[in-house]
Amino acid sequence: MKYFHYFLTLMGSLAVLGCKQPQQPQVDPLDALYSRATIAANIEYRNIDSISLRLTVFAPSERLGEPPWVHYSDQKKPTLLFFHGGGWRDGEKESRVLGLMPYVSKGWVVVTADYRLLRQAPLPDIIGDCRTALNWVYAHADRFKIDTGKIVVSGESAGGHLALMTALAKNDSLYNSDAPLLKGKTVAAVINWFGITDVPEFVKDWKDKELLCKDRDTTRLNAVYALTSPVNFIDKDSPPVLTIHGTDDPIVHFIQAEQLEQKLNENKISSELIAVKGKKHGNFSAEEMTNNFDAIWKFLNETGINNK
Repeated sequence: MKYFHYFLTLMGSLAVLGCKQPQQPQVDPLDALYSRATIAANIEYRNIDSISLRLTVFAPSERLGEPPWVHYSDQKKPTLLFFHGGGWRDGEKESRVLGLMPYVSKGWVVVTADYRLLRQAPLPDIIGDCRTALNWVYAHADRFKIDTGKIVVSGESAGGHLALMTALAKNDSLYNSDAPLLKGKTVAAVINWFGITDVPEFVKDWKDKELLCKDRDTTRLNAVYALTSPVNFIDKDSPPVLTIHGTDDPIVHFIQAEQLEQKLNENKISSELIAVKGKKHGNFSAEEMTNNFDAIWKFLNETGINNK
């Protein structure tokens, strides 16, 4: 929760700063977001092995000033489901809240979800958590005015991997997921921020590969690799994918992005690879982030998803 508190503190600080010059009132972007979006925080979407998995929703809304206090938009909105990074070992859903505000500012519903980490579950089951989160989004589409034809999944690093697998996995029984609403469905697109696409290549130097496996049984490793590498799941029915990746990334090597793009091209899937020259694992400048989001809006417009 610490990142969420930082976020709220930042909002308050910016509001105070904005009040120091009343003769020239300016509306801070975060205050503008506050006035037109509601945060539904820490909603449990799954309880498994005595672990409560939660998500937070940012939804376009109008504040009423009286019960029921909030009126959600009457118009169905595009929706982003986001997964944090951390090598499947660390991280929490609040860690990239500020980075998701561009979607909120465009009137999107934004959902950011936690998932079990490797000390709690093997990698296939972590994918199952993410599939279950997507199922929750479908199940609550009416409440939050979600356009189920315009659901985009996204994430960075390990979260990019999970976003890809959430979009590409089809046999939920293999991932111990509870996602009955996803049968025969796919997402509208994936925004992949320097995500892992080839699991065995990524973990080749790990000393504790057993964490990936159920019951920590390393004889299952090859099966786990096959079940969890996005490059194995690209086919003619895959959704459009935009990948953003630094060419000098020392953690998730750029070749992983290139291999994914090659598979997408071979299957004639709408895709784009934004190669951020000279950059490493997500250390993009403000100018580069502006360019990245310009590319995202263009890509989403071309796929018919963007709200504005």
